[in-house]
Amino acid sequence: MRSATGLLAIPFLTLVASADTPPRAPDPQKLSDKAALLAPIQVDSLTLTPIVSTAGAAKEELVVLTLDEAFAQKQVSIREKEDESVNALTLTNTSNQPLFMLAGEVIIGGKQDRIIGANTVIPAKSTQAVPVYCVEHGRWQGNNKEFTSGKALAHGRLRGRASYAAQGEVWAEVAQKNEMRKTTNPTDTYRKVATQQSDGTLAKQEKAVNEALGKVPAADRGRMIGYVVSLNGKVSTVDMFQSPGLFRKLEPKLVRSYLTEAVDIAATKDAAKAPTAKDVQQFIADAAKAKEERSYENAYSGTMVQKGTGSDRATVRLKAAPRKAGDSPAAATPAAEPTVYENVQAK
Repeated sequence: MRSATGLLAIPFLTLVASADTPPRAPDPQKLSDKAALLAPIQVDSLTLTPIVSTAGAAKEELVVLTLDEAFAQKQVSIREKEDESVNALTLTNTSNQPLFMLAGEVIIGGKQDRIIGANTVIPAKSTQAVPVYCVEHGRWQGNNKEFTSGKALAHGRLRGRASYAAQGEVWAEVAQKNEMRKTTNPTDTYRKVATQQSDGTLAKQEKAVNEALGKVPAADRGRMIGYVVSLNGKVSTVDMFQSPGLFRKLEPKLVRSYLTEAVDIAATKDAAKAPTAKDVQQFIADAAKAKEERSYENAYSGTMVQKGTGSDRATVRLKAAPRKAGDSPAAATPAAEPTVYENVQAK
């Protein structure tokens, strides 16, 4: 059983003080031997608690492209498979770098809009069949078999359905969110909800988050590796990365996903209740007690999931490099597979 490595809990605290004299940051709460929680930040029903690494600087940063970077550089192609499978697409990574993807990243086009179905790292210079879920129940047509990035990450409950559930539950969550967001449409696509992450709909909330994060001391900001997300005082999501560098690339997309989740949830009297380190530990432990099951793998990485009673967990690990001729005898001992990313999601 592997323990969680580097949670960055950032609950949303209103951090209201004089602009000239920012409040003294409280000491971090120890989360594990390698991670701690900073002071929470609160916006309405949403509490973000940044997680910082306490393990010291990594020997080397994992150098990967994100999905949006790869699309912008024209180094990834995602298209319908020849057999036009609903739950798998063909992805070609033409870059010299591996490609990191989050379950729930929105891709649009093809026969119907989809979301990525597994947290994973795709090898450089490779073509893979990747799991996806349909988020457009009412369409199966179109001559263009290619996809582009929706530049959005699905909200927490939909991300959870993509990582740990089935297609029917994904459709049900999309329909429910469309109803809540008043974005119901003829094909029941999630695209309109995704568009709200960049069209200014969430600008006020995003500004509040960015202003609060701007008051986090630079040293702590540089060590951030993730977030603990709480809704009305209850932990709903934990995202944590191996390194601050990879986290920084995906942080804006993650924050907009959290806001998309929270925007339809009215604040209650418990909204300002920030989770303690013990609360977060218990949330993770619920899933960590469950048996690991392989969700997806390729030559470069493997994704394992654990389905607990109240929470589910996905862990992405790089595979140990094969031993090469001329390696020292010590190299014969298999290296531990390093964890790149962990997600824990409330059911």
